[in-house]
Amino acid sequence: MATKFPAPSWATETTHTNLALEVRSGGTLLRRHELPRGRRVFVIGRQADVADVVVRDDETASRQHCAIVPRGERLYLIDLKSPRGTFVDGKRIRPNEPTQLGGGASIT
Repeated sequence: MATKFPAPSWATETTHTNLALEVRSGGTLLRRHELPRGRRVFVIGRQADVADVVVRDDETASRQHCAIVPRGERLYLIDLKSPRGTFVDGKRIRPNEPTQLGGGASIT
């Protein structure tokens, strides 16, 4: 069994209400994943025992692909050294470097 990515030391519990990830194809909403308050990390990936948001239908996703980490009122995305990379609004982010997310950001 894999070890889940731990929350970074700088992470804080999320205070956001109605925080969610939406899975879309074109403009069509396929799924919505609610992200609960009080968490310090949300892992996105294919492996259900370590991912908070499981993406089984995407073969390009790694077991632990990326993580959303709150700090105060801001949210950051960290690529967890995924072989195919993580993109925010079409731009590849560097592995293990937090990237601030804006509202409505597109993560691929």
